[in-house]
Amino acid sequence: MKRNVFALMLALGFLAQPVLALTDMAQVQAAVRKNVSEYAGQRCNTPPRGSGIILGQYSGTTDNPIISMGRDNVPVSAFRCFTSMQECQGWLYTMRSKYTDGISVLISCKKR
Repeated sequence: MKRNVFALMLALGFLAQPVLALTDMAQVQAAVRKNVSEYAGQRCNTPPRGSGIILGQYSGTTDNPIISMGRDNVPVSAFRCFTSMQECQGWLYTMRSKYTDGISVLISCKKR
């Protein structure tokens, strides 16, 4: 009897695990805006410290045959300034979805 109850509880635990993982993932994904363009933000020089401007940086590669002319991956780098951290993180999500992270990875949102 105890063995059957243990097996039942174990099976229920395995069945509940994907549901619990999906609820955590939904909260994380809701925190990142996914409708931010790769051209969002403004081009800028490095803002001074204490300015409150959010600095977004991304470096990666693309294997687009039109851009690379049939060669290997071509480097892509972007440097943008934002007014909110949510917009910057959404921009990074778009950049990481569109391009492949490079070997020397520079991916960040920093408040200056």
